[in-house]
Amino acid sequence: KERYGDFTLSCDVKVGAGCNSGIFIRTGEPKDPVQTGIEIQVLDSAGKEKPGKHDSGAIYDLVAPTKNPMKPAGEWNRMEITCAKNKITVSLNGEQIAEMDLDQWTEAGKGPDGAANKFKKALKDFPREGHLGFQDHGKPAWFKNIKLKKL
Repeated sequence: KERYGDFTLSCDVKVGAGCNSGIFIRTGEPKDPVQTGIEIQVLDSAGKEKPGKHDSGAIYDLVAPTKNPMKPAGEWNRMEITCAKNKITVSLNGEQIAEMDLDQWTEAGKGPDGAANKFKKALKDFPREGHLGFQDHGKPAWFKNIKLKKL
């Protein structure tokens, strides 16, 4: 029920084979996290050489990770997500792999580079605080050592 704005969320995450999960941040409406929140992807995508916007560590459908330090299914990974005002950064296993500035996302359905995305509202207009959530798509994912530090 609590809402979080500026914070660092860190956790250990392990995925099963074929897992598709995620961590929702700053979600405005918990009944519609897909359109009112931002998802950090958790996926069984270890070994993929050129990760995309739907691979582990991506800011889902928005920003692809710059590299793929995801360990294979069954092994623990350390994820850290920081939200500070308009900036979001994602680190995986000690390496920063994704970042975005919400203020640069001024059009609904389109990123600063012109690439399409799923959002019906410009990201610059998303709430700067909201609910947190862990996604389940039916395949096993484990989260432990979850820590939230307000900034």
